[in-house]
Order: sequence, then structure tokens, then C-alpha cells
Amino acid sequence: MLLKRAILPLIIASSLAHQVALAQDDECKDMEGTPPGLYVTTDEGLVFMVKDDQTIELAPGESAFADESQMTCIKKVPAFLDWPCTTDAAQSRKFATFRIEDLQSSDNRVKEIVQRYFEVPEVIEPIPNWLEGESSMTLNFSEIVPFSSADYWFQPSPAIEIMDERRPRVLLISLFVGINRVVVDNFSVDALRKYFSGADIPVVFVFNDSNVVPVSYFGANVSMEEIQKAFYERKIKLADVPMWQLGDHHFSPTAAEYKKLFDLPDLAELDPIRVEALKAQLETFGFSKKPVFVTLLEGGGLYIDDPAIVSVALSMGIARLPTVIIFVEQDDHLRRCGPGTPAGTSGVSGATTPPGGANPPPGSGPPPPPPPASDS
Repeated sequence: MLLKRAILPLIIASSLAHQVALAQDDECKDMEGTPPGLYVTTDEGLVFMVKDDQTIELAPGESAFADESQMTCIKKVPAFLDWPCTTDAAQSRKFATFRIEDLQSSDNRVKEIVQRYFEVPEVIEPIPNWLEGESSMTLNFSEIVPFSSADYWFQPSPAIEIMDERRPRVLLISLFVGINRVVVDNFSVDALRKYFSGADIPVVFVFNDSNVVPVSYFGANVSMEEIQKAFYERKIKLADVPMWQLGDHHFSPTAAEYKKLFDLPDLAELDPIRVEALKAQLETFGFSKKPVFVTLLEGGGLYIDDPAIVSVALSMGIARLPTVIIFVEQDDHLRRCGPGTPAGTSGVSGATTPPGGANPPPGSGPPPPPPPASDS
């Protein structure tokens, strides 16, 4: 039942992709109480709400409300929609928590946070809404730089300035307990340092599940098939992309791989008006408005949210397509309740990773060097 429910957004997305109005572009409302009406939230994939000529797209973790007079995304999820988080299974998988003021170290706070997560594990609570500019704490650059590396869990769109006004002035530091690795958002750190003129930088720590890895873990030339294999055989998943609305993506598979893995429609099968609209969109914005979404279903199944735009892109000679991978599994309704250890997963660290699991494939080479500092 959970699997069927996860497929529904894909079907809706395919038919409505050409008329989407992103929920993130609209102003979400604060609601008093729970007035009668329709409430919607998402675990994985995308959900589309349509009323007259208005369309709202809900990404994972977002919610919406509709009644006779309005349709809007909402900031706070009503308690009755959070029922998965009250189950024994959800509670038993959650990590222990601590607050920033509980930190004992004053001169090496990052190290203590990392140790608490990797050794206990414990995570910071409450979780800040970094999209609204909230942060866990502020850190001096000297406290951050020791944890910088060549690793990355997403790639920003080259067409969007890293300090675009739509991107929060917050640095993300992602912790991966399954591989005991700290990954700083190197794409933003220098630009934020410049923006704050050497002062402390607002920071948010992202605590990933034990079966989640950064995409750089697979090496520089990872293919979609390798990621698919790791998910199907070991339930290994990629960390979430921070802001796909600005073109952030996991990686850019080749046109050849898309042709190999998917039965793409011929342009002759598509509405000519839509084909021309998609061509104009790609010529003007590329994939900076929205990357291609590919969904992997547990047990098998690989789906594109909008095959038409892929076909149009390939017909235009676009060699690589910025792509976000979404993973749908039976345990996803628990995933929304905070980081923890999914059932049946022992992590991907050290000897627990078998050959062909999440290890970088032979010949893929080392991860690329850290991105250059932003000139913005």
C-alpha cells in the first residue's frame, strides 16, 4: 500500500509537469487551529494540487491546505498528519538528541558535535528551518576549515550565482554516520565568508541516516546504474539535494545513459506546442529552474518525472542532464521523523560495505577537487 501511494505523485507529475507553479515561489501561510478542508503532505516524490488555474507543487516535507475559498502551502504541519512519527517503530529508530547549550567544549564545538553523532549517536534539537535563514549556531571560519574536503553531496547549477538572493545565507555541514564523514558545502563557504566579511557564519548541521552517502562517495564518474545497484542491493541512498528549485542536483548523467535506461517518447509523439515551449525554456534557462527527477522504487522501477523534456533536451544536443535521484522505499514514512537507523540496514561503513556496494567503482578516479571560491 505504501508503495502504491508513492507511485501516485509520479503519475500526476507526468501529466501536469507543463503547468507547474512551484510551492516554494508562493507565500506559505501560518494557520490557526485546523479548519475543515483538504490537507496534503508528502513523504517522497512530488504531489500536485490543482484548483482552477492554480497549481501547487509539494516537494518532500512540504504540506498544503485547501477549502472552498483558497489553496495554499502551509508552514506548520497539523499534528494529525504526523501520525507516522508517533509509532513505536519511528520512535525506536530515532537518535538521541541534545541542544547547542549542552555542548561542553567552547573551543572545538564542531569536533564535539561530530563525536556525539558518530560515537553515541546524538543529534541537535530543535532542527532549524534553514530555508528561512535559521541556523544551529554561528562558527568562525577557522572552526570550519579543518573539516573541509573534496567531498560533496550535490552540485549547484552553473547558471545560478551561488549567492543568489533566493539562497539562504546559511552554511550546511552534512554528517554521514554510515561512513563517519563530515562534508562541508564547499560551494558556499568562501562566498559566505566574503558575505559576512570575515565574521562568524551561520551554520546548520545536517544529520543523515546510516544508509545515506554523499554522491562523491561513488567517485567522479558515477552512473545512474551504479546508484541503482547500490540502492537495490544495499538500500544505499544519496543525501538530499538542498535547493533543486535553483538547479541544485546530484550529478549529470549522459544522454547515452538516459537513452539506455528509459523508453523516451519521440518528438513526433508530443504536442508540437509543448515541444516548442520546452525548447524555449531550455534555451533560456537550461535546467536551472528544475533538474530532471528520476525516482527509484524499492524492489525495482525507474521513472522520470517528465520524459518529454528529456527527449527535447536530447534532440537539442544537450550531452548531460542535471539530475536529482529520489528514493522510494517502504520505510520512507518513517524517514520524515528525523535521522535514525532504517530497519534492516547496518550502515555502509568499513567492512560492512561489500564489493559493488557503495564503494567507488574501478576506474572512476578520485572525487573532483573542491570548487573554486565564488566571485559573487
